[in-house]
Amino acid sequence: MKSVLARLYRSIPLPLMRIGLWAANSKFNIGVAGIFFDRDGRVLVLRHVYRHRWPWGVPSGFLNAGESPADGALRELKEETGLDAEIAKIAHVQMIHGRHLEVVVTGAIRNADGLSLSHEIFEARFCAPGQLPDGMQPNQIPLIEAAARACTEMAH
Repeated sequence: MKSVLARLYRSIPLPLMRIGLWAANSKFNIGVAGIFFDRDGRVLVLRHVYRHRWPWGVPSGFLNAGESPADGALRELKEETGLDAEIAKIAHVQMIHGRHLEVVVTGAIRNADGLSLSHEIFEARFCAPGQLPDGMQPNQIPLIEAAARACTEMAH
């Protein structure tokens, strides 16, 4: 089912997809992404069904009305992977094109044994920050590296 939905979604021309997303969403939105590490210092990355160019990225999505960035990141993590985590801090905030605010949080996975992928996710991996898969969202790579450095510095 995932592969059928992914093929259907990928067949939509990008300009038409952008129009559909624009019409269906608020004209200003807030996205949240979570950089979550396991006990071994590896970062959780996901291969998303609906992403064309860069399918790999950290758990992410849009905030619901009234939801905090921390709560939104935990919700997205739970929805996409079935996992729970603890939030450490807000690591990055960026305005994109004047109408999208992106908030990135960092945190620690409580227990990776409960991994259960949603229909939006093809695959999940825990990777060393310097060994991310090909197809990672380029804007997330320096954020992951900075979060990993901060975790290492806090441990010493």
